[in-house]
Amino acid sequence: GRWGGGGGGAPPAGGGGMRGLGALRHEAVRLMTRWRYWVAGLVMLMFGVGSMLARASDLVIGAGTAGPVPYSGSMLWLTEIDNAGVYFLAWPLINGGTLAEDLESGLASLLITRAGSRWRWFAAKLGAAYLSSTALLIVLAAVWLLAAVLIAPWDPTHAGSVVPWGRDLASSAPVLLGFGVVLILGLAAAATSTSTMLLAALGAGRTVSQVGATVAYLAFMFALPGPINPGERAAVLNVFAEWATPLTTLAYWVGVFGLTATATYVLLRVRENQ
Repeated sequence: GRWGGGGGGAPPAGGGGMRGLGALRHEAVRLMTRWRYWVAGLVMLMFGVGSMLARASDLVIGAGTAGPVPYSGSMLWLTEIDNAGVYFLAWPLINGGTLAEDLESGLASLLITRAGSRWRWFAAKLGAAYLSSTALLIVLAAVWLLAAVLIAPWDPTHAGSVVPWGRDLASSAPVLLGFGVVLILGLAAAATSTSTMLLAALGAGRTVSQVGATVAYLAFMFALPGPINPGERAAVLNVFAEWATPLTTLAYWVGVFGLTATATYVLLRVRENQ
């Protein structure tokens, strides 16, 4: 059956941008005001702080060190940011399922009309997935940064020992490096949650699309080889294989996000024409 009606015509002159921004704002607020978004954020925040506290008494042996050195605040922070990729296993449950909700409830027709076109409605969902994911990761990184400063001396002298690539940047500008990685992780999180949209386009309901995406991510973590393994690619800083560079990791997540979005939109149009 139809997944949307109306709104397919051209919007009034000059109104397309505003409609697109309005649709994006609606979707972003919709995701970021969910109770599970905030509960999951609080759990991840506490887990990260606890992880840094537990690691603070350990010693590190790595490049640039003459022997074992204690974790500094900068080392704790960079390590915790890299560990954030493990949370993506639950990201479809936290930040997914809205497309299935729209299709099941019939809300899609209203939202498409308000957005002005089907593409604008769908693009708003993609943009909101990235904005809400990145915003949550930025908040986590910022609070973890404060905690790391309080847990151990910030001294970034040996920060490069926990970063196989970009050691000079880790030692000279660890905050810049950390938040740069967060932007890549935001894209990875968005791509993971967007997989719920693909399942919804295939006919899955809200719960099935969210759980199914989580199960698929877990299966891919165990079944796929390193270069195309989402779990391996979510570890942006702690990479040792030659193929795992920042640029290839970014390209990987851009590709996953783009392919998933394209396949979802094509399936939605096919569903509309049936």
